[in-house]
Amino acid sequence: MSNRVGSSTIYASILPIGNNLRSVSLSREAKHRLRVIEYYLGCRSVALTCRHFGICRSYFYKWYKRFNPHNLKSLEDLSRKPHRVRPATYDVNFVALIRKLRTDYPSYSAKKLSVIVLRDYGISYSAATIGRVIKRFMLYFSQVIHLRNHRRGCKRSWVTRKPFSLYANGPGQVIEFDMKHIWSANRRRYAFVAVDVFTKQAIIHVSSSSKSTQAKIALEMVVKTFGAQAVIVNDNGSENFDQAYAYLKQVGVTQYFARPHTPKDKPHVENIIGKLQQECLDEDRSADSVTKLQAQINRWLNDYHFFRPHQALNYLTPEEFCATLNITIPRAKVSTMC
Repeated sequence: MSNRVGSSTIYASILPIGNNLRSVSLSREAKHRLRVIEYYLGCRSVALTCRHFGICRSYFYKWYKRFNPHNLKSLEDLSRKPHRVRPATYDVNFVALIRKLRTDYPSYSAKKLSVIVLRDYGISYSAATIGRVIKRFMLYFSQVIHLRNHRRGCKRSWVTRKPFSLYANGPGQVIEFDMKHIWSANRRRYAFVAVDVFTKQAIIHVSSSSKSTQAKIALEMVVKTFGAQAVIVNDNGSENFDQAYAYLKQVGVTQYFARPHTPKDKPHVENIIGKLQQECLDEDRSADSVTKLQAQINRWLNDYHFFRPHQALNYLTPEEFCATLNITIPRAKVSTMC
């Protein structure tokens, strides 16, 4: 018998299954245990084997006891699945409901769905249970599309930066404003997004141009909705200057600018822009006109205001939260012709 490392004669002479080792598929851990046992069968010394591999005796005795020379799969880890598993308490109707909600709102988390099914259907299930339903039945329908993000810097030393002490403790006090680039039907569109930091009420104006004239139209909607006492926080994009800047100065609205390349200075509007992309735009890119795209976003805004639970509002909708403040959120108009 040869003592060269890697010689197959050791397996053939010591292990009965040695001639069929190449046909056996073992994990990395099982191969290591097999080498330990092979070494022991060659020297017949537990102490020497443990010292050679740097293992404890309990490890050796555990796997030597399990070892079956006619079945090398005995060196694999055993299943850790419990012998008794708690049976599922939901039925096929509940699975169908979660499937429908995930189909309509594929990016909604299990926590949001647990709030919705309790609020609208009177069914009480934990977010963990709903998460297991989603995982078990593969209820993943979101279409994720990644686009290149081109960012341009703009240095204007004369603008007023957002103060660190700026905080909203009531509705209509601080409004964050930003513009989002949209690709739909192979054409670039632009969405001017504004959101109330306190109530999460949002306004979105869609345009085919990114000029300040369109930003002015969106800001007019903001002032009409939230009042001239609101403070506007936006970035350093060119759309926020010229006519838009002059309009806010004319009506006496305080305007602060975020630091360049610092989205954390306006996290609320960045958050809703991300949700707009994930929950609305990624699901349908067929709108080939500004009117159709505005109608598509308005439908999503109605869900955002009247259906979607918000974690920041203790899982209330913006409409429910504003109702506690005697504020009414109007529904966005959606044309039936689109």
